[in-house]
Amino acid sequence: MSDNAQVQELERFAREQQFNSQYRQYFGDVWDEAGVKDISKMTISDAEQTLKVLASSQASPQFVKSLLAQAAVDGAPPQVLEYFLNSDIDGDGRTLAIEIFHDGTNPLESDSPQTTPKAQALSLSPTKDTEDLDWEI
Repeated sequence: MSDNAQVQELERFAREQQFNSQYRQYFGDVWDEAGVKDISKMTISDAEQTLKVLASSQASPQFVKSLLAQAAVDGAPPQVLEYFLNSDIDGDGRTLAIEIFHDGTNPLESDSPQTTPKAQALSLSPTKDTEDLDWEI
């Protein structure tokens, strides 16, 4: 999925939301902690700081998705939205866009590192078992 398509998907989601004042207050706390004064003038540096705030929070995937949608509604620059969507906060190799729009997994918690070693261990076992069976026959 191209960067532009990801931003369009975020903007489409944003248009479907009804952000009331309570939502804006919750989101405002994140923006305040990140030092963002004007969403429409956000920089990549502001986005990096916001990601750090999110990474240290207990935010749900829906909150992260809605926060970014609210940023889109409030005029965050496209390159900043692309930066957010292409980020990998938890370091699991999947972008924030993939996790919030497709996987439904938490972009703040790594989901994949545990599977690779198990898969490798399982792939080695059948070979050994097969060799053992050959000796028994």
